[in-house]
Amino acid sequence: MEPKYLLLALACACACTSPSTSAEPSDARALPDACSSGDQEPCAEPLPTPRLLGSWGGRGTAEGEFIEPSSVELHSDGTVIVAGHENRVQRFTQDGELLDIFGTAGPAPGQFNHPHGLAVDRLRDDLIYVGDQENNRLQVFDKDGEFIREWGDAGFAHIHDVGIDPASGDVFVGDYELHTLRSYTSEGVLQFEIGGLGITPSYFNGVWGISTDSAGFVYVADTFNRRVQKFDRTGTFIMEWEGFGTIPFEKPTGIFVDSADTIYVCDSRRQTVSLFDTEGTPIQDWNLREILGVESEPEDIVLDAELDHLYIAEVLGHRVFHLRMP
Repeated sequence: MEPKYLLLALACACACTSPSTSAEPSDARALPDACSSGDQEPCAEPLPTPRLLGSWGGRGTAEGEFIEPSSVELHSDGTVIVAGHENRVQRFTQDGELLDIFGTAGPAPGQFNHPHGLAVDRLRDDLIYVGDQENNRLQVFDKDGEFIREWGDAGFAHIHDVGIDPASGDVFVGDYELHTLRSYTSEGVLQFEIGGLGITPSYFNGVWGISTDSAGFVYVADTFNRRVQKFDRTGTFIMEWEGFGTIPFEKPTGIFVDSADTIYVCDSRRQTVSLFDTEGTPIQDWNLREILGVESEPEDIVLDAELDHLYIAEVLGHRVFHLRMP
């Protein structure tokens, strides 16, 4: 065989025996190259991409409407709880049917001035914690929305989110303006405070979202440092990460740890939700433009205990999106 034909035959053989590749599904975001590179731990097993079931809201102050719904939570029975700038808390069925409203504008117990940051202690009678931002306090309600207690002092300037230790019921409160993380007992006794403005570990630049895992570790979306920081329940720094593999965070906002200890991080500028394990290993990167079919600014996310239904609060269209895992 002449040399030129031998080379052609070898090239054909190589092409025919090379591994085949398949395209990513249209509703999934391709994982970054870092997941398969030889100098990084492999990504954890990807989860299915959720499908959109519906949405509700829209900008306004009428019942069922929102002005920048920045916080979404769930009761243990699946009731959806939403707080925005309308100085009230609204509760809905899974499908967005309004159930009730509690709170009005004002400084009295049970009233609000820009509620921001919700947490529900699903292990302790569904106690509801609401960051009452401009009243510089945290308020606690029972599962029926009845006021129980409050606490606040000069250590609160701009509460942005609340997390709960599942083992003890201790409460973690993040302050966006003071760049601090504070820990309290469920009765409001201060246990520690860490933070301040800075870029080194245990310092923050805009504390946005807070959540805890089953072991009591605390995860903080350190928004303008573009990272997630992890602490133990005593406030000791454990680790940090700055993006999804080689893709950096742009504006990490809401953060939630589900019942299987998967971490979900909203990035409102990238319009994504990135999933990680508790060591910061990338799992999946959901492209919300593709899943929702519209532009959005996701600021909070929550899942039910069965890992079936999930809800995203976003402030561009003033809506709550309801999604379901396949």
